[in-house]
Amino acid sequence: MGIFSKLGWFFKQEKKRYIIGITFLALTSLANLIPPRVLGLMAYQLDKGHVSWSEYAALIIAVLAAAFTLYILSYFWRKQIWGGAAELERQMRSKLFDHFMIMDRTFYQRHRTGDLMAHATNDVSAIQNVAGDGVLTLVDSLVIGLSTMVAMIIFVDWRLTIVALLPLPFLALGAWKLGDHLHDAFDKSQAAFSRLNNKTQESITGIKVLKTFGQGKEDTAAFDKMVDDTIKINKKVFVWDSLFDPLGTAIIGATYAITI
Repeated sequence: MGIFSKLGWFFKQEKKRYIIGITFLALTSLANLIPPRVLGLMAYQLDKGHVSWSEYAALIIAVLAAAFTLYILSYFWRKQIWGGAAELERQMRSKLFDHFMIMDRTFYQRHRTGDLMAHATNDVSAIQNVAGDGVLTLVDSLVIGLSTMVAMIIFVDWRLTIVALLPLPFLALGAWKLGDHLHDAFDKSQAAFSRLNNKTQESITGIKVLKTFGQGKEDTAAFDKMVDDTIKINKKVFVWDSLFDPLGTAIIGATYAITI
């Protein structure tokens, strides 16, 4: 949540946009509960064996209406939230470039060009994801989790709901631990990208000197090694990131097993 607090100035600035976007996103999550409920009613009526054509048609129309509603709601939340993410990227790039312009020579002597380029490209894109995917994940998980829990209490049984929620603390704990490892791995990945960016800039700037002294092969070998090291570091990011979905699947599977 720390990154959200650091971007608080932007969310306050774009408050109207995000209120509208989050509202439509929450409505989308709630509307997603309608088709399973309608299909459940349909299965129940078919199981009883005396569903009428009018009841069947009404259920089909309800499913189609829910699908159309989801389409409309999804359009509006995507427009607002992804639009906000694009606006954050625009402002961050402009502010960073303005900052570069006012810094003195000492600043550029202390910081490598590759590092500064990495800030202006990869880092800004990562921050932009917070205002897009980050908001989506946070709101979606909260709304879907709470709405599903309320729906189970109302339509199924409150005691069964409590039992089904028993594995969820393990999901929270696992996500917390994996998040720490992913954060550390991502920091190392950003640093590796910065080093690779700096090496590329240095090699291109000094290409004439390298060719003059016949150092092209040596520089290429050094660059290839740096690329390999960067890929190894990035693979660790992918490993930790890829563990999130299986963790959720395992916990949900345990929930199903307990429920059954």
